Amino acid sequence: MIAGLCRFSLFLFAACLSLQAQTPATTPVASPTAAPDVSSIPNDPAAPMLRKAYDLVTKKDLDGALGVVDEAVKNNPKSFASLTLRGMIYSQKKQWTSAEADFNSALAINPDNMVVKFQLAQIKFLQKDYAAALTRFQALTTDPMMGDFASYNVFLCNLLGGHEDTAKKELAGWDEETGPSYFYGKAAWALFHKNPEEARSYLASALNIFPVSKNKFYASSLIDLGYLPLPAEAPSSVQ
Repeated sequence: MIAGLCRFSLFLFAACLSLQAQTPATTPVASPTAAPDVSSIPNDPAAPMLRKAYDLVTKKDLDGALGVVDEAVKNNPKSFASLTLRGMIYSQKKQWTSAEADFNSALAINPDNMVVKFQLAQIKFLQKDYAAALTRFQALTTDPMMGDFASYNVFLCNLLGGHEDTAKKELAGWDEETGPSYFYGKAAWALFHKNPEEARSYLASALNIFPVSKNKFYASSLIDLGYLPLPAEAPSSVQ
């Protein structure tokens, strides 16, 4: 799970920085599946330290990365990028209280950052607190960048949280034109009901339609749930 969470968090960290750098009135919203690029850290004197920490995360040295980011936050307690990256590292270490505190501090600096809001929902999802995660994901479903993915995670929360009838209705409201949530929702439903062959079919369709980066993004929840194996360049097989 940690390997999948690392990859997923790095995608989100890149999206956070992209959103932080934008002027909302003039700049298009970045894709959350954009390739990570810490060179774009906006006007932050902690940037060299964060690049070092980022590299350590990619090497799965979470303790080393945390030490570097701790120093960055000490030097600049109002660094949005530092707080966000440290929150993601805490999430990977399953130190949920510390992760939530950092994400809330980052959100106080940039209240409109949808990626940080998503991370706050994901924290609850990873703890299997599906009721709390559901409420947080629902607040993101109208966002132009995160909306489809948030709706998919709302569906997962209902499916896993004991509201299968609601999840079934949500799934019935999607079709091939909806986006990745349709294919991954169908796959999750099949896996939940122990039908891996059907799941493979929907995952294969998603791989043929959407970029690998987007497939990895949607597959992350299935990886965290143990439905897809690690490591995996693409979700082409199920356990």
